[in-house]
Amino acid sequence: MSKQWVKLQKLNVDIKSRGIRAKFGEPTTKEALLVLSKAQINWQGTSSQLLLEDLDWADLVLGMTQEHLDVAIELGAGLRQDYGPLYQLLAYQDELVDPLNCGLARYQELYDKLQVLLPKRLGAI
Repeated sequence: MSKQWVKLQKLNVDIKSRGIRAKFGEPTTKEALLVLSKAQINWQGTSSQLLLEDLDWADLVLGMTQEHLDVAIELGAGLRQDYGPLYQLLAYQDELVDPLNCGLARYQELYDKLQVLLPKRLGAI
């Protein structure tokens, strides 16, 4: 969804979406696909797990939860501190509910929150 927003806004920002529990190549959940389809976002990707090279590439890492950030920070601990990424919660001081295994309503709730948060966060880059 963030890639679609950046494309529509014609921003010069590269984005990667990764998960701390995702397995490389796993299909996107049915719930996520339903929510994206309803929003007329044609997603045809698969899941990707967060790797050290993703953190080495990134300038900014936005996590939905503190657990997400803690895993990323621990994984990236070996990176040089003078150019490593900045780690922040996507919703500023608040955590977002990770919808995995929580049903369609949680995916829709997250999508609705991201509709507000992504323009703020990505537009500030």
